[in-house]
Amino acid sequence: MDESFASWLRVTCPKTDSPNSTPLDVRTPDAFDNKYYGLFTSDQGLQNDEWTRGIMNRFATDQMAFFERFAVAMMKMGQLGVLTGNQGEIRRRYGVRNSVGGGLGSVVGEDVKVSAV
Repeated sequence: MDESFASWLRVTCPKTDSPNSTPLDVRTPDAFDNKYYGLFTSDQGLQNDEWTRGIMNRFATDQMAFFERFAVAMMKMGQLGVLTGNQGEIRRRYGVRNSVGGGLGSVVGEDVKVSAV
């Protein structure tokens, strides 16, 4: 992450008792594009990994490649079967099943109606 941007975030970002907020993308906050890279810890992990660094750099510099792969990823996510009601669980820790009876439950009820926009 650019050091001046990181310094700005340290001052601007809210502490636990602060009402401050900041856009996730300060360059193009009202557009869906590839300009937000670098803000999240996961972005830093991708940048630090030798295998994923090239992929991230390509998407950060080639917006069309980002859009094309984003569209493919969204189509794949749309094919996932979402579990609702008592069919699944919200895990406390990713990769570790909750103990029997210790689940957090679903935030989506069985009787929720979804309408197309």
